[in-house]
Amino acid sequence: MATMAAVLSEDNQALLRLIRDRRPKSLTALAELTGRQVPNLSRSLRMMEGYGLVKLKRDGHGVEPVALATEFLIVLNDPKAAKA
Repeated sequence: MATMAAVLSEDNQALLRLIRDRRPKSLTALAELTGRQVPNLSRSLRMMEGYGLVKLKRDGHGVEPVALATEFLIVLNDPKAAKA
């Protein structure tokens, strides 16, 4: 649960929406939009890429972030309900 909360933090959700809406062509462009440093963004985006939330399109000139998911449905099973 703690990992999921970190991955889907309000800041990361806002970052995904910003990528979806503004479609920055590079991490530098995204850094300008967010006010964050490129290395900081790169770490966050690589982590989100590992969870399938973002695709980092690499080409000869840099990396273009693409949001793959911006809405989430979290279903938690109650272990007591599973026994019934």
